[in-house]
Amino acid sequence: MKKNLIYIFILLFTVGCLDDKSNYDYKDLNDFENWNRDGVKNVKDKYTLYPDEEIRFEPEVRFSIDTLNPDASYAWYLGEEEKMTLLSDQLNYTYTAEQLGDFSLLFCATDNKSGVTFSKEIEVAVVAPWKNGWMILSKSAGNESQLSLILSKKQSKTVVVDGKEQSKDTIVYVGEAMNVAPGLGQGPRKLIENFIYPTAPGIAVEDEVMVLQESGAVELDGNNLTPVGYAKNEFFDGVPDNFDPVDAVLSYDGKWLLNADNYIYLANLFVAIDLHSGFYLKDPSLNGKKVKALLPYYKGDNYGNFLIVGIDENNTYFGIMDDGECASNDNSYTILPANHVGSYLELVNLSQDEHPFLFKNVEGEFVFHTWANEAGGYYAPPAYFSILHQNGNYYWHRYELNRADYTYKPGHKMVVESSEYGELPASIMNDYRCAALLPWQELLVVASGNKLNIYNYWDKFIFNLTSLPEFDSEIVGLAVKDYDTYYKTLNAHLAVALKAGDVYVFEVKYDNAEQTAELVEIYHKDGFGEIVDIKYKFGSGSRPGAGGLY
Repeated sequence: MKKNLIYIFILLFTVGCLDDKSNYDYKDLNDFENWNRDGVKNVKDKYTLYPDEEIRFEPEVRFSIDTLNPDASYAWYLGEEEKMTLLSDQLNYTYTAEQLGDFSLLFCATDNKSGVTFSKEIEVAVVAPWKNGWMILSKSAGNESQLSLILSKKQSKTVVVDGKEQSKDTIVYVGEAMNVAPGLGQGPRKLIENFIYPTAPGIAVEDEVMVLQESGAVELDGNNLTPVGYAKNEFFDGVPDNFDPVDAVLSYDGKWLLNADNYIYLANLFVAIDLHSGFYLKDPSLNGKKVKALLPYYKGDNYGNFLIVGIDENNTYFGIMDDGECASNDNSYTILPANHVGSYLELVNLSQDEHPFLFKNVEGEFVFHTWANEAGGYYAPPAYFSILHQNGNYYWHRYELNRADYTYKPGHKMVVESSEYGELPASIMNDYRCAALLPWQELLVVASGNKLNIYNYWDKFIFNLTSLPEFDSEIVGLAVKDYDTYYKTLNAHLAVALKAGDVYVFEVKYDNAEQTAELVEIYHKDGFGEIVDIKYKFGSGSRPGAGGLY
């Protein structure tokens, strides 16, 4: 739109010069080059607002001539070129965010002497305050579950690159929302966010957050974080005895709950955009197979995951089919009945090169699992990263697991597509507390007591932290928001939760060549109570693999 307007204005400008050469000298007229460089000050290119927030635009207009007292008229428009609405004909304008969405504002300044109009486009994103940010699950003195958020916004800032000013997007943290859902329950355990990637045309799905707790799992709306479902109320034929879910995997077409007695209960969804359209069965899934762990489910893949990965009571990996899909152009988003959701996939025999001791009858204890997919936009097998504690040593393990064939058949197997591992240095695993993975940077962050370590597991070196933070309390949780960008121009954000109730967020700046890293503090707040879990809330299925910040 901007380019088209500029071309029209140039044409009008040229015609005016031809008609009246005696009144103006071309070199004395305002020009587009100067306008684009520094014609408008005090107005940014992008803004993020919450509903009902206002922003006052007070642009400082500078033409290349008449800079002090320009003879100009002004206008503000809303919308794209095909349908623009006049908002104001004054220089200053107050915009009010009335509804969620992305909006385009156009500020126009007309040089009254020549009749030429100069424009500046401004992008405004209106988002729900609780859509994105860091979620903190805490336990009160009375064992009550408390959910709080660190609020974030995207904004543009001006940076100097090679002596020239450029606009760059960044994330700022603008406050907290404390205990946003009173009365959640008791005995908090874990946070899980559920969203689905929009694989069907036009699909629009809000995320949900599941809070696992001793009093029962509850699911919350992703925008206002109010309860929308309770697991115990979604059973078709009665709640099982000793029902006490301690972990969960939430996917496009199913919900898997791992019970305290190591049984799995499955709710097979019927509608992809309704996370409560299915129901659980009282009998355990997988013919009553005992399961020790469900691995985190990767949802940020354009082509779907189609696989739930678990570890059974013999410490052997297995898979569960998750192949439900919607018919093309079906606005009901009904999941097709020709699927095999919930079918068991045995892990095939492995060669020695594929490290069988890390997949079958594994000795030792897994202390960390996370998804490790590095990019979206094309099909990549689900990738995982684990830490295994074995005989006093710790090992990292990065691997990809997939179905043997695209089309499911009875007896279908799960295969290992890649597997790499190595021993972790004892110095960073001493007094191990928790870990986080920067998937696109392929770096491991480890908390040892009250200290942080960053480890390059491929090249086997520990980063020298040039700005090592000093914490006066042990670390109880780590979470990361990494960014997938082709030019690697965006740094990951790392959240650190302390036992004392503090939360820090750092920007992670690192130099592989120099083997140095800097943690730049961009947020700190205490008073979150006894922290049980911390997670980044993506808000949408396109976020984890997206190149953008927000």
